[in-house]
Amino acid sequence: MSQPASLPRLVGCCALVALAQPLAAEPRLPTISVVATGTERAVDTLPESVSVVERDQLERDQPSTVGEVLETLPNVALGGGPRPAGQQLTIRGIGDSRLLYLIDGVRQNFSRSHSARIFVEPELLERVEVLRGPASALWGSGAIGGVVALQTREAADLLRPGQRIGGLVKTGYQDVNDEWLGAAAVYGAPTDGFDYLLNLSYREAGDVALGNGEDLDHSGYERLSGLGKLDWTPDGVNHFGLSLMAGALSGEVPSNAQIAATAEDLLDRDIQQTNLALRYRHEAPDQPWFNPSLTLYRNLTDIDETRLHDGREDETEIETLGIDLRNQMRLSGEGALAQLLSYGLEWHRDSVEASRDGAPRSSYPDGEGEVLGLFLQDEIMIGERWTLIPGVRWDRYTRESDDATLEDHDDSAFSAKLGVDVAVTDWLSLQASYNEAFRAPGVSELYVSGTHFSCGRGCQNLFVPNPDLEPEKAHNKEIGIRLHRDDLFAPGDHARFQARAFRNDVDDFIDQIVQFVFYPVPGNPDRGGVTSFRNVDSAKLEGFELEAGYDAGRWFANAFFARTRGEDKTSGEPLSSVQPDTWQFEAGLRLPERRVELGWRARFVAEQDRVPVDGTPADAYQLHDLWLTWRPHRDLTLDLGIDNLFDEDYLPYLSALEGPGRNLKATLSYRF
Repeated sequence: MSQPASLPRLVGCCALVALAQPLAAEPRLPTISVVATGTERAVDTLPESVSVVERDQLERDQPSTVGEVLETLPNVALGGGPRPAGQQLTIRGIGDSRLLYLIDGVRQNFSRSHSARIFVEPELLERVEVLRGPASALWGSGAIGGVVALQTREAADLLRPGQRIGGLVKTGYQDVNDEWLGAAAVYGAPTDGFDYLLNLSYREAGDVALGNGEDLDHSGYERLSGLGKLDWTPDGVNHFGLSLMAGALSGEVPSNAQIAATAEDLLDRDIQQTNLALRYRHEAPDQPWFNPSLTLYRNLTDIDETRLHDGREDETEIETLGIDLRNQMRLSGEGALAQLLSYGLEWHRDSVEASRDGAPRSSYPDGEGEVLGLFLQDEIMIGERWTLIPGVRWDRYTRESDDATLEDHDDSAFSAKLGVDVAVTDWLSLQASYNEAFRAPGVSELYVSGTHFSCGRGCQNLFVPNPDLEPEKAHNKEIGIRLHRDDLFAPGDHARFQARAFRNDVDDFIDQIVQFVFYPVPGNPDRGGVTSFRNVDSAKLEGFELEAGYDAGRWFANAFFARTRGEDKTSGEPLSSVQPDTWQFEAGLRLPERRVELGWRARFVAEQDRVPVDGTPADAYQLHDLWLTWRPHRDLTLDLGIDNLFDEDYLPYLSALEGPGRNLKATLSYRF
């Protein structure tokens, strides 16, 4: 694929531009997390392992998908290939279907084999939090491997002090797939206590150029996204909010977007996701015992697919309705004891409808799932040094099929957590935590039927329902140490180091078991065998993460090393889902007088030879990225970058598709 000759010249030109207007120094504030405890806490005081990606990194990295940013975090890997519809995350060896996604605190329950879970446009996001490890004591079903919490932009994030109305326009280009971006936003606060935001974004991309010099056929796409928000606080105590986010992703792709395309399985696929939420929050400083919040939400994912070679039409619709009600109580005890007690309930219902040429589709059965959860968590601050966070949650869930011949499925699960953070000194703290999680079986896992695949005349492999599936359960133990120091070598600098070790024991994995034989078996009176979902043997995942960083104002450097090992407890074989060891280094310079920041990142991924007997090893590879940000004016920003600088030809572990080649990209934004 040809590359615009102007981009390299632009990179060199902007790096040399001198401006008289200096950058304003900004005070360093603690990074705040919400996902770990449901309350705002500094990341450095959490017993759990949480990474936060702020808006400035999202702008600097210019990602097309959320996964492209998250794969730069410790023990987080992005698989499925370059097509956005097929990208899936892995956290500490746990795959995408066992992660919980949140958008503005609302769970996203859509899940489908070989498919991404969410299709959110990064331009609509203000920040992303990733909690590594189980978290059902707070968030309920699904958080076996971790939680990915996306926070969308708000008017307050964009309005400058004293500004009543503002706007943003943005355009960008990436040459690896001839991708164009156009985005615009308008926001304002016409009166005190009321603000609004409307943000629209459009991307159009062609086929991705791979590191081997070839193009990945049928990887182009179009995506139109929008976000609208209204927030009203009439009296400073009662807060009302309405948000609507919608997006459409369309393209000509294989039925399995994670593999190479063939003429027989090409689809014209349109995916639409809509998220509607109503929120109420009561915050009165003089009422520490009564600070309730209520969220009502509806999520809808609608997928329309037309197979090109024969016109077969499939439609899949997954709807989630939910209620989240909670209260926070601030309690002050005698002496140096304070508590923040959080409790509440969550209810949500998933409805699945699927059809093929207008008739029910047994391979994706219609049905409903309902969950009611009750939780209690106490954040106990003992003096200035000790923080103790216990929590419990009980969930009751039911699953029903529209097929009256199949039994309903109902069960319950109990999840607990206990975390402690001890500030030994002002610069040294120790952490320990125990967290449980579970994942209830989905409607498709319980009730799937029909044909899995054909194997010739009179030969079909058939799905067999299994309404007796048990929930998956996880038990995670973790210890850690953090060091952070200001003014270490020079006034205004900041140094940090973190080390964490974990072990996650997961029981009753739900796995798809394929029995392919040429004689009759229960569930199939003919040839071809059967496929069903079953609870299989337990697994053990353990590893550690080392992170370090130093920021001296004019220059900075960060690094991490992450390792996970996984094992089937019965056979002793390695788990196939565990990603290779990864090193990452990052360094950059800031030139305040020129309003320029430039940096380099290198990721070294080791070979993966710890695979099951029937697994496929992967070779080592390394990727180098460059970026430059230039702000000639406070309202104008130019972001430049080069991903995969040396055009590395690489195949990520557990991926059937090579990674993208060298990618030159540029984004220009203007605020007014």
